[in-house]
Amino acid sequence: MQQPFERVPVTRLGLAVIVALYLAHALPLYFYNVAMPAILRSQGVDLRWIGMLSLLYLPWAFKFLWAPLVDRHYISGLGRRRTWLWLTQAALVLGIVVLALTGLEHGLLLFVLVGLWISTFAATQDIAIDGYTVESLASSEHRLGSMAQSMGVALGSMLGGAGVLWLYQVAGWQSALLTLAGLTALTMLAVTRVNDPYSPSVTAPPGFVATFKRREVRWALLLILLYRLVEAPAMAMLMPLLVDRLWSLTQIGLLMSVAGASVGLLAAVLAARLLQRQTPGSLLLRAGWLRSLAYVLIAGLLISGLADGSPLWLGTMVLVLLAIRYLAMTSLYALFMQLCSRQQAGTDFTVLVCAELLVFFVGGSLSGFLAKGLGYERYYLLLGALSVLSVVLCKPIVRLIQIDSSNR
Repeated sequence: MQQPFERVPVTRLGLAVIVALYLAHALPLYFYNVAMPAILRSQGVDLRWIGMLSLLYLPWAFKFLWAPLVDRHYISGLGRRRTWLWLTQAALVLGIVVLALTGLEHGLLLFVLVGLWISTFAATQDIAIDGYTVESLASSEHRLGSMAQSMGVALGSMLGGAGVLWLYQVAGWQSALLTLAGLTALTMLAVTRVNDPYSPSVTAPPGFVATFKRREVRWALLLILLYRLVEAPAMAMLMPLLVDRLWSLTQIGLLMSVAGASVGLLAAVLAARLLQRQTPGSLLLRAGWLRSLAYVLIAGLLISGLADGSPLWLGTMVLVLLAIRYLAMTSLYALFMQLCSRQQAGTDFTVLVCAELLVFFVGGSLSGFLAKGLGYERYYLLLGALSVLSVVLCKPIVRLIQIDSSNR
């Protein structure tokens, strides 16, 4: 039986490959997450329907159900991870092309079905990417893997969000979506550089039941619920807020996916450097305090009228909030990687990410109802207070995770 290859120190090329792999599924993800809400709101679609768009990502929340299959089954000639990377990437390109040729003109049902196809294969691809990242890096380099993940997501937001939004405005739906399909196809080049030549030796078939048996993972699930449930509603309403403050689609795209992604890249690099001196849990809590302050400041801008007087104030606060989000995301995913077993890294990481995404999507789907009922001002003020409570409750949980994982 072949043995796992010996891990060598990560190279710039190795990190670039991981960035490109995460970019592959982030492109369609942020088309739906960034471009579509702005497009729909500009057409007068109700906030409640825009919030419900988050439900298209339910496959991301439930992908743990088939994660053991991705860890367990593969074509030996291609490799454990390359098998699924090739398959899912081809399916993503096909789905985006179909979406380009159909669009909303052919009815909501077809639009939703194609969206679910894209979402399901992107989620499945993410299982293989996460497993490869955890397995190919030494424990001390997981902070770099998390940084690469955040960078791929930031670039996906920039290209799949702002890029597609801009193309939609100047060239129309079909041109924008076919360009997105072409960019997604180009990322397949990274799969050829994946170092995946071995079949892992395992004592038992991968399964998520084994993941839940570990106490530190159960503590991590509670941490996810308390931390992310507050963040989801805040992020989901940023785009509608900007549209309602008379920002154009071009301005929103530049802010959220160009300036925002650039800030996100810098925040990810900063987080990787900070994680050399502190634990992921500690940095996550610090990001939580900053997040609380940012929500309150946004509410203050709206209440005082400064957000209407000059777009600079609101735009600056949105960028600050995005930077804090990337700081927290890099910290959280570095923590996830530390908790994963090398025998079933794809399954373990997927269970944690699915819990996070389920919390995020549920919070996002409810956000439109809360914002419509409270108004943006009271909405963000409430989220600021809840964020403070969230950080206070998460602090002892982080300590318990550190204790249990050190005794593993």
